Amino acid sequence: MGKEVLLALVNNAALLITFVVLYTAFYVKSTPSRQMPRQINSGLLLGLVTVGVMLNSWQLSPGVVCDTRSVALGLIGLFFGFIPSMISASMAVGLRILMGGEGTIPGISAILSSVSVGLIWRHYRRRDPVDCSLLELYLFGIVVHIFMLLCMLLLPSQSRETFFEMAALPVMIVYPAATMIVGWAMTGQIARKQGEAAERELASTSEKLAVIVKNSPVAMVSLDLDYNVTSWNEAAEEIFGWKCSEVLGKPLPYILETQKEDYERMNVETLKGLPVRGERFAQRTKDGREIIIKVYNAPIRDENGNLEGIFGILEDVTEQHKAELALKESELRFRKLYMNMNIGVAIYRVINEGDDVVFLDMNPSGCRITGVNREEILGRSVKAIFPSVVELGLYQRLIEVWKTSRPMHHPVRRYKDERIDFWADNYIYPDRSNEVVAIFEDVTQRELMLEELERRVKNRTEELEAANKELESFAYSVSHDLRAPLRAINGFSKIISDRYMSSLPEEGQRYLGFISKAGGDMSDLIDGLLEYSRIGRSSIHLNKLPLKSIVDDCISTLNRRIEEEGAEVSIITDLPTVYADQSLLKRAVTNLLQNALTYHKAGSRPIVKISSKHQNGWVFLTIEDNGIGIEDRYYERIFNVFQRLHTDEEFPGTGIGLSIVKKSVLLMGGDVSLESIPGEGSKFTLKIKGV
Repeated sequence: MGKEVLLALVNNAALLITFVVLYTAFYVKSTPSRQMPRQINSGLLLGLVTVGVMLNSWQLSPGVVCDTRSVALGLIGLFFGFIPSMISASMAVGLRILMGGEGTIPGISAILSSVSVGLIWRHYRRRDPVDCSLLELYLFGIVVHIFMLLCMLLLPSQSRETFFEMAALPVMIVYPAATMIVGWAMTGQIARKQGEAAERELASTSEKLAVIVKNSPVAMVSLDLDYNVTSWNEAAEEIFGWKCSEVLGKPLPYILETQKEDYERMNVETLKGLPVRGERFAQRTKDGREIIIKVYNAPIRDENGNLEGIFGILEDVTEQHKAELALKESELRFRKLYMNMNIGVAIYRVINEGDDVVFLDMNPSGCRITGVNREEILGRSVKAIFPSVVELGLYQRLIEVWKTSRPMHHPVRRYKDERIDFWADNYIYPDRSNEVVAIFEDVTQRELMLEELERRVKNRTEELEAANKELESFAYSVSHDLRAPLRAINGFSKIISDRYMSSLPEEGQRYLGFISKAGGDMSDLIDGLLEYSRIGRSSIHLNKLPLKSIVDDCISTLNRRIEEEGAEVSIITDLPTVYADQSLLKRAVTNLLQNALTYHKAGSRPIVKISSKHQNGWVFLTIEDNGIGIEDRYYERIFNVFQRLHTDEEFPGTGIGLSIVKKSVLLMGGDVSLESIPGEGSKFTLKIKGV
C-alpha cells in the first residue's frame, strides 16, 4: 500500500511540476509586479494550478485525499507574496469544502499552514527568492510538510492512524523533493526572464542614451586613454564647428596652447577616478573664435571596472561668463560707491518673522554720522544699538517696508542719545528676502538753518502785520481827519459858486471849477482809503451765502450807473452757494462790476457776463467785460493800492478798487486772477470756498 501511495504522490508532484513550468514559461514576468491587477491575475492562475493538482488527488480513505497542494501553496507564498497567496488559498479552501469528508478540516488547515510558512519564510528571508539554493528549497519543503503532517493530527483516530501509517513517510520523501524541484524550476525561469528583461532594458537604455547624447543641447565628448576622440555629438559640432568625421580618432582640436597643461592635469585627475565638475576653460572654435567652456569630466569603465577613457560634458557659458564679469564689475563699482559716498547706508535683516531687526552692514559715512564702529553693530539688534528708533518710528518703518516691499520716506526727526544728537533724513527700501536698506543723511545744519529761517520769517511776518495794521490805522485816521477841512473847502467853493460866480471873471470861474473838481476827487479818494482801511478791521464772518443773491444785490446797487452807460449785464450760468463773508464778497463783486462799466471803449456799449464753475471744493466766479483790456505785464501791479494805468482825463478812478477786491478775497481764504487781451476785454475770476 505504501508503494501505491508513493506512486500516486509522485504522479501528482509531476503534474504540479508541469503546471508550474508552463506558468513560469508563459506568464511570469522578469520582476514581481506590484500592480494590483497583475497580482490578482497571478493569484487566479496559481489558484487554478493548485485546483488542478487537487482534482487529481489520490484518495487514502473516504473523505481523506493526498495531493501536492501544500507544495504549490508554500511556493506561492514564498515567490509571489500576500495577494496571490490569499487568492490561491481561497480557491483551494473552496474546492476542499466542496470535496467534503472527514478530512475537510485537516485539509483546510494544511492549506493555510502551507501558505503561512511560505509568507513567513519570504518575510524573514528579505532577499529576492529567485536566488534560493537547492538546499534552502529542500529545507523549506521539509518545514512546510512538517506543519502539514501536524495538521493531519486533526483527523479522526482511525483515519489518522491510516494516514500516518501509509502516507507520512512517502509525503516526507516526495513532497520536500517536489518542493525543491518545482522551486528550482521557478527560480530558473524567473532568472532567465530577468536576464532577458535586463538585456532588453540595457538595449533600450542604450538607445535612449544614444538619442539623449545626440540631441543634447550641451556638447558630449568621449576620449580613449590616449585622449583621442571616440564620440562627438551634434551639440559639439554646433559649439566648436568641427564635424564628427573631422575629429573621430584624433586629439581634441579646440585646446588652446595656454590651456594644454590644465587639460592634461584635468584628464589625469579624471583617469585617477576623480570627476571634474564645472571647471572653466577658454577654448577656440574652428573659425578662430574664443569661447568659455564649462567642463564636467568622469572616467569611463568597462564591466570589470577597468578604465577605458573619459566622458566629458562641455557647456558654452560665454554669455554667462560675460554677464558674470559685468556683474562683478558692477558690484565692485557699487562697493566703491557704497564705501566712499557721503551719505549713510545701513543694511538690515529682519529675523524671527518680524520680531527683531539686526544690522548686516553699514558704510563708513553711516558709521561716522551715527558715531558707531562697524564691528560693534554687525549682527546686533537695532533696538540695542539705537534704543530711540522705536520712539521715533524708524523701527516700525523698517518692519513695514519688509512686510509690504514698498519703499518709504521716514520724515526728518531728531535722534538723540548719550552719544549723538542729530537730524537724519531716512529713505528705506526693500532688498533681498528679509533684508532692508536705509539711506540716511545728517541734515542737522540744514534743519537748524530752516528753524532759524522759520523763526526769522515768523518775526518778520509779525512785524509786517503790525506795520500794516499801523498803516491801516494811520490811513483811517488821516482819511477821517481830512474829511473836515475837505468839507469846508467844498462848502466854501459851493458858496462862492452860488453867490459870486456871475461877478467873477472868466479866469476866476475856471479856477473855481478846478477847486470844485479837486475837492470831489479828494472826497472820492478819502472814501476809497476809508473803505480799504475798514477791510479787516472788523471781524470776518464766513457763512453759507447764495451767490446769485449777492450778485443780484450788487447789480441792483449799480442799476442807475448801468442805465446811464447803456450797459448789458447778464448771468450766463447758475450760481451756487458759497462759504464767504457777505460784506467782503459784495465789495469785491461791486468793484469788479464798476471797473467793467468804467473801462470800456469810447462809443461802445459795455457788455458784462457773469458765470461760475465748481471744482475741487472751490467756486470760481468770473466777471468778463468787453472793455479796453490790460497788458499782461500789469497783471500783478494793478492789484496794488493807488496803481493806475490811465489819467483822470482818460478814465476816472482812484486806483484803490482792485486793491479792495484782492484784499477782500484773500481775507476769505480765496484769491483773484486775471486774463485779458488789450482792446478786447478782461476776465476777472474770484476763487471762493464752495459748499
